[in-house]
Amino acid sequence: MVYGHNGSGKSTLAELLLSLGEGQAATGVVWEKSDQAKVNVPAGGNSPSPAMAVFTRAWVQANLSEFLAGENADAIVTLGQEAIDSKETQKSLEEEIARLRSEAEDATALKKKLEQKASKLARDVQDRIVGELQRFDYNHYSRNRYSVVKVGEFLRIPRTDFPDDGAHADALVRLGEEAPAAVAEVASPPQALNDELKGLGTVLERTPTRVALAALEADPRAQSWVEQGLGLHEGRDNCLFCDSEVSAARRTQLAQHFDKSWLEIRGAAQQLHQVVTGRKRELKAWLGSMPDPSDLASDLQAVYRQAMEQARGDVDARVESLELVEAALTAKIDDPSAVPVEPEWKVLGTAVSATVLSEAVKDHNEQAKSYGELTEQRRTVVLDHIVGSQSQAFRDLEKQVTDAKESCDGTAKAVELASRNLDRVRQQQFTTKDMADKLTRDLARVYGKAHLSIAVTDDGKSYTCRRGDKAGTNLSEGERTTLSLLYFLRNLEDQQTHGIDPTQRIVVIDDPSSSLDREALFATHQWLFNTLQNFGQYVVLTHDFNLLRLFITSHRSKWSTSVKTQRDGDANEVRFPRVAFLEMFAATKEGKRTTKVGPLPDLLRNSTSEYAYLFSMVMKGVQDTEDHERLFLLPNAARRVLESFASYKAPHRPNFLQQLESLVVADPDEPYRDVFDFCNRFSHGEGSETVEVLDARAVHGQVRRCMEFLRAVDPDHFANMCKAVKVDSTVLA
Repeated sequence: MVYGHNGSGKSTLAELLLSLGEGQAATGVVWEKSDQAKVNVPAGGNSPSPAMAVFTRAWVQANLSEFLAGENADAIVTLGQEAIDSKETQKSLEEEIARLRSEAEDATALKKKLEQKASKLARDVQDRIVGELQRFDYNHYSRNRYSVVKVGEFLRIPRTDFPDDGAHADALVRLGEEAPAAVAEVASPPQALNDELKGLGTVLERTPTRVALAALEADPRAQSWVEQGLGLHEGRDNCLFCDSEVSAARRTQLAQHFDKSWLEIRGAAQQLHQVVTGRKRELKAWLGSMPDPSDLASDLQAVYRQAMEQARGDVDARVESLELVEAALTAKIDDPSAVPVEPEWKVLGTAVSATVLSEAVKDHNEQAKSYGELTEQRRTVVLDHIVGSQSQAFRDLEKQVTDAKESCDGTAKAVELASRNLDRVRQQQFTTKDMADKLTRDLARVYGKAHLSIAVTDDGKSYTCRRGDKAGTNLSEGERTTLSLLYFLRNLEDQQTHGIDPTQRIVVIDDPSSSLDREALFATHQWLFNTLQNFGQYVVLTHDFNLLRLFITSHRSKWSTSVKTQRDGDANEVRFPRVAFLEMFAATKEGKRTTKVGPLPDLLRNSTSEYAYLFSMVMKGVQDTEDHERLFLLPNAARRVLESFASYKAPHRPNFLQQLESLVVADPDEPYRDVFDFCNRFSHGEGSETVEVLDARAVHGQVRRCMEFLRAVDPDHFANMCKAVKVDSTVLA
């Protein structure tokens, strides 16, 4: 429902739509279809909507002007002998078409359902691709690059060797890891000690050939101390510690005690001890040089950690054996005459194995070196799994869509052929006595009396309008509007039976209530409500506030539901609401007159009287500057406000100007004579759809004077109205 005052552009829009429906677009337009596809229609082009029907003055003029003239009317539709002879076959054809249409609807519904499932599957795959991979490459894995169309192309490729769930999960885990850094290569482990320890038993078993000193034999510590002291006292006669004389005899005794074999045994034990100690240190250092398992790529950490545990055990075993050997040699060094038991050292005869550790580190470093390539491979694994796992299901759906489309096309073609046959059979049958009787009953229903009737002419080829028993000449404006609208609606109803799906039609009704009285308005609204609800979309344009209120009342429930659905974020309902009430008004933009369309103001939606809305519009126009966008509407709105006000204040006068004049001359000085002149010269009432282009300053000033006049006549009413419509009454101060 589009509501707008005279001059807002309603008829211009309706006639533009009429030209589109007739395949002769008055100007180039952009048409948005129900699937959101936009179609550029050039001037002279045809409407993309099938069989759009538009009721407007131009349509009435083209189709009914002669008929409405009375008994001299030419035929609207001519009856032919072929149509008369075809009545017997009409019923069977209609039944066949009804059956074919039902089949076509079923096939179309199935095709649409399958298309939606295939589209949803493609969107789900797109969501998975973007959701799983975009975080690893934001720019590449975008919805633009992987559009639903592109994903559909991927899904159509047969795939049997796509990665399984395990490979997909592993690739995602690896993609989530940071880029690996190279680690130090694993050094070769220390060699075995097999050759070095072959003489261990000999060293431990050998004893010196010497004269032992009992005082030293029992005290290895003292023996070691004295042995070291011998070297310090070379060439000295006195002891460094006690300054006593070191006699030649004592030196001889000590020399015999520490003979050459003693020193050789100790030297051999010390040498072997150094080898063992060094190897123990090497083993520990080698183990400590290993990279930590956490430094390696996740797929290598388990095997590397296991190899590390094995290596640590091997090293520990060797260190333990080395420590036993080390202890035996230490005892031998402390006392070369001692014979320690040779410990078990077989484990030292083999080197620690580092093959697994070394290979794991090499693999890791190779991954670090080839990180970019591996990352791309893993992304490919994820992508191939997502697409491959759904490819068969998608191709199965598309095969079903193709089969359904073939069925749909075949049924649609059958409907077209049958409808074409029915069109030939029913051609020119609209003008019949049955239809004339229907129109007569329609008129009686609208007016509540049978003062007008429609009859078929004697030759059976046209209609004529009758007023009683005479030709219905000089029809009033309201009668012409009603009769034209009834014919238009009955014509639509008849067209529903031959080949045009009403759910795909757009019906536009411009100004259906012009010059109708209250009773006729109620009947017309009900007639429109009952008839238009069968069509896919209908638009009613009106300047009649009472008709607007009737439509708001009859559609309030669905309108409220639509508004709630939009508030809940339903994008389809926002784009194409099931019920919408709009306002159309003339406005100024960059100094030029234009037409705007916007939501119906709450004041119009909730008010039971147009007076409150007009009062609000005029007061807001007064409050704004001369650039107020509804400048063109203000003169007429101000006049209509004063019409309502004057009819209430001076009901004893017969018309508006006399009522207004009586209020103006109530003050002897007549300070508001300019308001009376303004209403006479610069505003207009019902009927004309044009508005004079007035000087903005003059319009703004005169409209302000109108409201000052209303306030002067009844200040209490003025103040209460300002409060009711929530405008500041002080703007006139």
